[in-house]
Amino acid sequence: MNNARAEFSPSTKRVLAQRAAYRCSNPRCSDLTIGPGSVSDDVEITGTASHIYAAADGGPRGTGGLSAEERSDPRNGIWLCAQCGRLVDTNAGGAYPAALLRGWRDLHETRVRLEHGGHARPFGWIASIEIDSDSWLAEPTTVQFSRCNLYMGPNNIGKTQFLSLLAALSAPSRIMERTLPQRSRVSAAINWYDPNPRRADFTAADGQLAMSVDGMQVPFVANPYQIIQFHSPWNPSGRVTDIARRLGLDPWQAKLLLQSVPELVRGAVRRITVEGNLINALMQHGDEEYLWSSAPDRPLNVVVAVELLVALAETHARVKPTLLVLDEVLDRVHPKEFR
Repeated sequence: MNNARAEFSPSTKRVLAQRAAYRCSNPRCSDLTIGPGSVSDDVEITGTASHIYAAADGGPRGTGGLSAEERSDPRNGIWLCAQCGRLVDTNAGGAYPAALLRGWRDLHETRVRLEHGGHARPFGWIASIEIDSDSWLAEPTTVQFSRCNLYMGPNNIGKTQFLSLLAALSAPSRIMERTLPQRSRVSAAINWYDPNPRRADFTAADGQLAMSVDGMQVPFVANPYQIIQFHSPWNPSGRVTDIARRLGLDPWQAKLLLQSVPELVRGAVRRITVEGNLINALMQHGDEEYLWSSAPDRPLNVVVAVELLVALAETHARVKPTLLVLDEVLDRVHPKEFR
């Protein structure tokens, strides 16, 4: 039952602390949480094994539908310093969702594994963007990111401009096209981990563009992280060759990616088969399954298209930090399928 309180055992607390090398897993903290005690044979530990989903009903971030056994498992824990442990639970943990805490833990353990001399799966984290503009925003703004971020709102409030700022390190033309005719100024700094902390700054003003990485001036930012960006309308046909061209892939790469969508995304698409240049997709909505088949002049099903883009990003993310930016691509998804 979910109402049972799920405390961590002493061995689980020790595992979480040791996997974190007794450092706070908050990437903006990383304080050491162990040191000499007051006497020669004593050790002082100031860290805490915090629950990602709450130990009991009504706790920060809720129970996530997990059983008491699952909530007391190390996979539901993160090692933090005492101050950060209190911080993430403030206001029912609303500012620190479970996905964010899992990202902190995975990032920190990757850094510890590399520092320890081991080999780690590439892991990145695009942490935040700091924006200062004389025409886009009323005042300087910093946006913090979680693993998945959804920005919604009416037209003409700046969503597209905001997304263009995110992609500006690899594609600054859209920023320059906006600032040149208005003779306006915009500057931004993007902070990310690869898994070490990195920072890139760019400023567009008076028809000039300036960029720097970690404080060093550069003509362009070389592969800070993989940026995959698509704007609406993104409506390829159901032909494999057309999909490959739109994604910048070889047709055989596109075929393998299509077939990998169910495994990589684990979403509504349950199976994809390729017959010649056309595809068939078995999808599930609620308890119902249905088959969608492409035709030479029929647009690709929007659910298949979105999950294909997610699979493309996930493939890149297994090699380097990756940012997937979908601008209005979800607008054509039926409300029942939007979730």
